[in-house]
Amino acid sequence: MRLLMALSLVVSAGAVQAEETDKAEQCDALGGIVTQLVELRQDGKREKRSVKILTNGKTAVDEKYQPAVQFLSGWVYSLTDDELTYEPGKKYTEACLEQ
Repeated sequence: MRLLMALSLVVSAGAVQAEETDKAEQCDALGGIVTQLVELRQDGKREKRSVKILTNGKTAVDEKYQPAVQFLSGWVYSLTDDELTYEPGKKYTEACLEQ
């Protein structure tokens, strides 16, 4: 019985660690997308073009994050120019990790 309990604790701890690693990876990826969108906007690209750049061809983000590009672009393109200077990608990653 003790062995079973110890094994379940080890498995649970491993699952939590894997979940935290997955979350950190996901938050980093989404924060990176925000940073790319900010850079594209600052380079004068329109929102629709930026979405296309990040979802098609060699410059596309990982396929599993492509659905988030449209959502994140709406947010990035709604920011004021002043807000773009506060590193939204980094702030997004930090906020994501805190959830």
